[in-house]
Amino acid sequence: MSLELIVEFFGKSGLVAGVGLLLASLPGFRSAADRVDVLRATVGVILLLPLAAVIAPAFELPILPAFAVETATASAPVWQGSVTPVEGVSLSSTLRPPTAMEILIGVWILGAAAVIGRFVLGVLTLRRWTRAGQAVTDAAWTRALEALAPGRRPRLIAASAVEAPLSWGLPPGVVLVGPNCLSRPETAPAVLAHELAHVRRADWMFLALSRVALALFWFNPLVWLLQAVLASRTEDAADAAAVTVVDRQTYARTLVGLAADFRQPAAIAMTGEAHSLSKRITRIMNARSSSRSRPLTLALAVGALVAVATPIAAVEITQRPPSPPSAPAPADAPRPPAPPTPPAAFSVVAPLAAPAPPAPPAPPRHQDLQVPPAPPAPPAPPAPPERFTEQERADLRRHSEQIRVHAAEAGVHARRAAEAAVRVRVDEEQIRAQVAREMAAARVQMRHGADQMVEGAREMRRESQSLRDPAYRARQIERARQRGDRVPTDAELAALAPRLAAQADELEQQAVRLRDQAAEPS
Repeated sequence: MSLELIVEFFGKSGLVAGVGLLLASLPGFRSAADRVDVLRATVGVILLLPLAAVIAPAFELPILPAFAVETATASAPVWQGSVTPVEGVSLSSTLRPPTAMEILIGVWILGAAAVIGRFVLGVLTLRRWTRAGQAVTDAAWTRALEALAPGRRPRLIAASAVEAPLSWGLPPGVVLVGPNCLSRPETAPAVLAHELAHVRRADWMFLALSRVALALFWFNPLVWLLQAVLASRTEDAADAAAVTVVDRQTYARTLVGLAADFRQPAAIAMTGEAHSLSKRITRIMNARSSSRSRPLTLALAVGALVAVATPIAAVEITQRPPSPPSAPAPADAPRPPAPPTPPAAFSVVAPLAAPAPPAPPAPPRHQDLQVPPAPPAPPAPPAPPERFTEQERADLRRHSEQIRVHAAEAGVHARRAAEAAVRVRVDEEQIRAQVAREMAAARVQMRHGADQMVEGAREMRRESQSLRDPAYRARQIERARQRGDRVPTDAELAALAPRLAAQADELEQQAVRLRDQAAEPS
């Protein structure tokens, strides 16, 4: 993996995720299932990006600055002389610090392993819960499962560790319910309708695929946003499918009664996260019953996504071509041979050269005189030390410049990595603060809903008390007759009084549970 590949995958995954999120938010989609399908197609295209980078024809886009990478076979400067090895010390054992690219690759591997490891641990936990649980035999639950899934049905397991109903696994899948949910058989139709919607749409499989895409591109915030929006829209689609077979108000009451802060990363829970529960209930109550899928709009959106992703996948980010190297310095011209020694009658002095020793006097020409011995020759000057040629000096200067460039680039990469780490920490703190604010707001809404439930229970109890009075029942019968409505009998109104009191008690119990959940620490 090189810097070009990291920048290329960051840009490609961000563009594809951004286009998918934009298409899924268009007002042309009235059905939540259509929005989920667009987001699923986006996850699929992101997963195909590494394969497209290998097999697709490449269109090079030189936008990165050129930088030199010195390989292990690069020519080293030639030093004259000899190096005596030290006994017991090997030059090949010299350690070097990791490069900036090796640090980035290590960070990417750690992030991908953290995402995949968390998902795998979640799957192992779900397997343990499933094996430790027992098949549900309660008649209310089995009848509801047979009515909603007459064909191939998922396994319905009761697990003590489950806080909220959830489903996982490939079709037919597994539905896990906890003791709190199992003790309330009136919630069976709503719970099973929601979880069967997940199973029929293979939502768990796409949950696993989205985790793989997140592991490959965890460094891209848009991929995190895509995964979060896909999970939220998946719950909306399951809600929309469930309310086609269950009354909206009954379904909303079931969600409120089973509300729990669910944090299992490898499953799909009915209640989801607590801070999103109020928004889901609002969408359930305000959704149009006639919202249907639009196959043509969905096909156009997926086609637009593929049309945008195809040229993006063909782009290959490369470096700009480096500037041409400077011409090497010309070698010194060969020195001309030294001129012959002039005769003794002439005095020749070379510029900038030491004066030559004086020539011995010429012997007399008389034949009878003996020639004295010649004076000893002066000692030869020491040989000048060996020097580098101009070509070797140029090589040394070039290698020194490359070392300085590499050192500067390593400093820049290290600084950028530190800045990226700081930005990640800042984003994490902001996300944590946002989650805390949303949790606080959800708790306020839950307490407000509990207050409204208590007030409604009081109204129902007052009405129950009033219906015990025969005069009040007579007035109600007379008012119904005057309005032209169906006139109830006195016996019917008298029988309604205890039922209203029982419903008021149940509503107050739900309010108490909702207050307890709102008071639980985060």
